[in-house]
Amino acid sequence: MSKPLDKPLRISELEELTGINRRTIHYYLDKGLLTPPRRTGKTMAYYGSVNVEELREIRRLRDEGYPVSLIREMMPGRMEVIRPAPEAESGARSGRKQQIMDKAVELFARKGYNQTKISEITAAVGVGQSTFYLYFPNKKVLFLECVNQVFQAMFEDVWEEIRHEKHPLRRLRKRAEVIMKCHPQFIDMLQVLRMAVDDDPSLEARRKEIYTSVVETVKGDVVKAVELGLIHPMPGEMDTGVLSYILVGFLETAFLIMRDQGYTVDELLDAVEIMPHFQFRQPTRK
Repeated sequence: MSKPLDKPLRISELEELTGINRRTIHYYLDKGLLTPPRRTGKTMAYYGSVNVEELREIRRLRDEGYPVSLIREMMPGRMEVIRPAPEAESGARSGRKQQIMDKAVELFARKGYNQTKISEITAAVGVGQSTFYLYFPNKKVLFLECVNQVFQAMFEDVWEEIRHEKHPLRRLRKRAEVIMKCHPQFIDMLQVLRMAVDDDPSLEARRKEIYTSVVETVKGDVVKAVELGLIHPMPGEMDTGVLSYILVGFLETAFLIMRDQGYTVDELLDAVEIMPHFQFRQPTRK
C-alpha cells in the first residue's frame, strides 16, 4: 500500500497537510517557489509530496524572518525543478496581469472595493473585459491578489531594512519609516478591506490575518525591548500585546495626520518616539 503523501493531492488536501491557505500557495507558485502541479484541466491541478516538503521549508524560513526573494536563493537545489510549467504565462501575459493589478490597487485605494468596477479597471489599463477574465475569474480574486502583493512587498522591504539592526526600538522605528515612506498603499488596502468586510466575511478574515501578522511581528520587538529594560509595561503578557496593537494602530492614524496636517514622517516618529519609554501602570483608585 502506498503512503498517503505518494498519491496526488488536491489543493484542499495540500492546505490541510501544511496549514497554508490556497491564496498563499498560489502566491508561492507565482513567485516560482513551488514545483508546478500536474494539471488535468483548466481548473483541476494535482500536487505531490515534493510540494508538501517545499511548503514546510518555506514556512520554516518565513518564521525565521526571511523574505520570499531570499528564500529562492536559499533553496538552490530546487531551482531546476521550480521552473514555471510550459503552460505558464509568457512574459508578455505576466506583464499584462501586473498592469491590471497595479491599476486596480490605485483604484481600490481611491474608490474602495465596492465602488470600483471591473470596467473601470480595464478602461484604465486599456484592455477589454474579456482580457481581464483571462487572468482573474472575478473582482474579489483580483482584490485579494492585490492585497497579498502589497503586503508581501511591504514585508520584504521592511525585512531588508531592519535585518542588521539589533536594537529593538530602532527596529520598530525603521519598520514604521519603511511603511510610511514607501508603502502607503498598505494602509490604504487595510482600510479598503475594513470597509468591504460587511459584504464578505472572507475579506474580514484576510484583514484579521494580515493585521495579526503585522502585530505579532511588532510584538517580537516589543518583548525584546521589555527584556532589555528599554520599556516598562505592567506585568503580564497582555500588556505587550496591547502596546503592539497601539503601535500598529498609530501607523493608520499617522497617515491621516500627514494628509490633514502636513506633518512629515520623521516629525511624527520623533513626536511618538518617547511613548515606549513611559512606564504603564494601573490608575490609582480613589
